[in-house]
Amino acid sequence: MPRKYLRTSTKASWSSENMNAALKAISDGASVRQVSIRFGIPRSTLQDRMKKGDNSRAVLGRKSVFSVNAEKELVTEIIRLSKIFYGLTSQEIRQCAFNYAEKNNINHPFIRDKKAAGRDWMERFLNRNPEISVRKPQPTSLNRLTSFNREEITLFFSKLQSVMEKHKFTPTRIFNADETGISNVQVSAKILAQKGQKRVGFTTSGERGRTTTVMCSFSASGIYVPPLFIFARQRMDAQLKRNGPPGAAYACSSNGWINETLFIDWLHHFARFVKSTTDDPVLLVIDNHVSHCTLKAYNFCRENGIVILTIPPHSSHRTQPLDVTFYKPLKTAYNAECDKFLKSRPGERITTYELAEIFNKSFSRIATPDKAIKGFEVTGIFPMNPDVFSDDDFMAAENIKAIQQAQQQEVPNETQNHEATRDQNAALNANQNDEETLDQNSCDGNGSRKRKEDQDEASEVSFRQILNLPSCSNTLPKKMKTSRKKQHAEIFTSTPNKDQLEEKENKKLEKQKNLETRNEKPKFRRVLAVDGLRSNIRISNQSKMTKVVPTPRVKVNRTCKVKISQPNQESSEEFDSDEENDQEINEDVCPVCGEFGKNEIWVRCVVCGQWAHKECINQERKDYICDYCL
Repeated sequence: MPRKYLRTSTKASWSSENMNAALKAISDGASVRQVSIRFGIPRSTLQDRMKKGDNSRAVLGRKSVFSVNAEKELVTEIIRLSKIFYGLTSQEIRQCAFNYAEKNNINHPFIRDKKAAGRDWMERFLNRNPEISVRKPQPTSLNRLTSFNREEITLFFSKLQSVMEKHKFTPTRIFNADETGISNVQVSAKILAQKGQKRVGFTTSGERGRTTTVMCSFSASGIYVPPLFIFARQRMDAQLKRNGPPGAAYACSSNGWINETLFIDWLHHFARFVKSTTDDPVLLVIDNHVSHCTLKAYNFCRENGIVILTIPPHSSHRTQPLDVTFYKPLKTAYNAECDKFLKSRPGERITTYELAEIFNKSFSRIATPDKAIKGFEVTGIFPMNPDVFSDDDFMAAENIKAIQQAQQQEVPNETQNHEATRDQNAALNANQNDEETLDQNSCDGNGSRKRKEDQDEASEVSFRQILNLPSCSNTLPKKMKTSRKKQHAEIFTSTPNKDQLEEKENKKLEKQKNLETRNEKPKFRRVLAVDGLRSNIRISNQSKMTKVVPTPRVKVNRTCKVKISQPNQESSEEFDSDEENDQEINEDVCPVCGEFGKNEIWVRCVVCGQWAHKECINQERKDYICDYCL
């Protein structure tokens, strides 16, 4: 039978609605012949359905391998496993169908060499059960599975309700803020190419991009706060702001991530835009990142009327409005703008100086009020809806919790293990005897196996027994020792948190002081000055005092050869390296940030010899190769 079969017969072309209407007309007194002509249903079919009382639609062609109930059972297991984030692939379902047919002695046309059902059966199975389809799952960590549970969400909405009852926030005074990352190497969308082509490529700015953090915020009424850009640089350059979003803020950090200082700067930027005061406060819903929960942030929010409510940890994929409705379409639009940039300027790369302009085009197109309003609605923050999440949303966390509880209860001692092993051996022998008896009973006098319908239904093997379902293991997982306290959703700006933040700040200052004291211990080292003068620092320890005795600097005269290109000739000169070498060093410009820099570590490309800041390339490899030579 061909894969793409086009039906040519007109048999059983009637629907169940037509059959119901025909049977009703016959019961009202019409003749079978007239009803047959009127509804286009054969007279023999009408007579047969009148006797059986069946009005379902006829099914033509080959009968399915499994019964309707068996397929419904398989569909139920597939949906259940997908809801607990342990979904099955098409290959696993095909293997499960083969094992089910073999263990239940069902005649089947499956592939015995591969021990799996064919692709044709899989396609017809999906057609018979339209409630399931092939989906691409989103990777979800175990931390997200376990943290998004009913207890944490209930606690979050109870905190939200207390804040709303106290301050009576309107939609224009409820904001959400979160960070995301953009790169100068975009993720290309699907393109059209020749069918059968082995490799299909697309132009990007490099093999691996550099991440720039962007912090966005919007309100429940659709108001957007200008974003904050955080570049992975040491110094700020005015060219980074070129054609950026109006009113946006810009900052730099060593790794391009937000820190405590930059979050305070963003709070100043946020307070200026929303004009929050103690008389007219605003509600800010954010995650409980370590850079957000500091004493300085607490004091600033208390003084400027910013009430911060943190979401449960590892639950931003369901409780963060920006993550739910805004960031995915924003990154899709950003990647599309990067594609347009590269196509319009062949041979050019996207650097950090073009990020603000490209982001501005995508941000102005995606930042609509509908996305902001919908984000707060689907997360249940505004209008507040504690029942926005159903029982299926917490099924994964409850399943893992049940498995962990079963693991803790199953800790048998050696005697119990011995007894359990003895019971298992006895049960195994009993099962073998039952299988032999079943084989004898399921065969007739000629030795042939009976039909499955004649066997006892209690002996059937279900799909749940065949599928590899997540269950508790014999060994308990090792608990990681950590000093961090488990976090929950909380009102960060509430009064009880001040004592904890002050204690945390004191511990941090004490740790920094101990680290500085440890680094003050003298060591013997040799340094090379920028001007080419080498000096030694000798450290001598006398009794309890440490004395640094610098030795006189010795001038090192070095010569180097340079080629001066002239028309039709080449000449070489020797010159003193003290002055000319300094001039040569000053001519080196970092290809990443475009600046000179002083007192910084430079790394040289092993191919072209070009120098770049170590902080800019963010690599620890000794064989550094720049992007131009890759």
